[in-house]
Amino acid sequence: MTVSIVHAQTKPFNLLPDTLVICAGDSVLLKFPEDKVSSTATYEWTSPKIIYQNTKQLYIKTKGKYFVKIYDGNRVIHDTTYVKLNDKPKLNIHDTSLCSGSALIIKPDTKYKYSWSNGDPSENLKIDKPGKYWIKLNNKGCYFIDTFRVTSATGVIPNFGKEVLVCETDANKLLSVKVPGDVKLYWNTGENTPSINAAKEGVYWVKSTSKTCGTKVDSVTVKYKNCDCDIYIPNSFTPNDDDRNDLFAPVFQCDYSYFLLTIYDRWGNTVYTSLNINGKWDGKFKSNPCPDDVYVYKIDAIQKNPDKKITRSGHISLFR
Repeated sequence: MTVSIVHAQTKPFNLLPDTLVICAGDSVLLKFPEDKVSSTATYEWTSPKIIYQNTKQLYIKTKGKYFVKIYDGNRVIHDTTYVKLNDKPKLNIHDTSLCSGSALIIKPDTKYKYSWSNGDPSENLKIDKPGKYWIKLNNKGCYFIDTFRVTSATGVIPNFGKEVLVCETDANKLLSVKVPGDVKLYWNTGENTPSINAAKEGVYWVKSTSKTCGTKVDSVTVKYKNCDCDIYIPNSFTPNDDDRNDLFAPVFQCDYSYFLLTIYDRWGNTVYTSLNINGKWDGKFKSNPCPDDVYVYKIDAIQKNPDKKITRSGHISLFR
């Protein structure tokens, strides 16, 4: 007697999803749990491009229909899944600069849903300080994160004050501006250097331009004075520890019985005082460096022989 063995072709389990969605460029592993299919089973995969024999699991990354036939003892199991690809979003927000005291708006050019690193729910991101930011795009579960940096750009606002007094005997009567790398200067004297010599009394103005911060203009009236018995007060200093112009120190040509120097920030807070005529400000407040800015000084003094009360006030620029 001849016995025939018949393989029953069944589909007892839905082992694969009917549709599988993956992100373009990613891959997914198709495999079967051994509690559903025995470890001795053999597999035959048919992909959109090729047939794989004796492969228990398969990495896929292209779209199309995938068919598997599993020989598991007396069972032959068939299953099918269709793989769809979702595009990964792409975006490139360039690094940029922010002018001090201003803000910029980032408007992403994208059709996808997105969220910002700071949790801002707005469509566009308003940035008013330097830092590192990112935007996360979502296309039906396919994500892309674009990171960009915002650095600080410093525009030039010289702010000399209304008037500068210089000694008429000084060989160099300098007006100086600290200029960042992307800023161009134009003086009414025709020069474009950071410093000019105020060779005569009158009004001087300087215009600065930069791509980030635009155009700024400041002017000052320069007057000469007799400094035979006066106080020479610098209009700027650079406390950057390079041993050049690191301290703010008025220069006195006479003797004084009383002296008081007070320096204020732009909000009227006192950052330095000294009763010592030889005192020098190092640009710090409570041992902490003060920021680049324009400060106000006031000097109250009494000159000896004869007693003469002297008061001086004006602006000094701190550059590092």
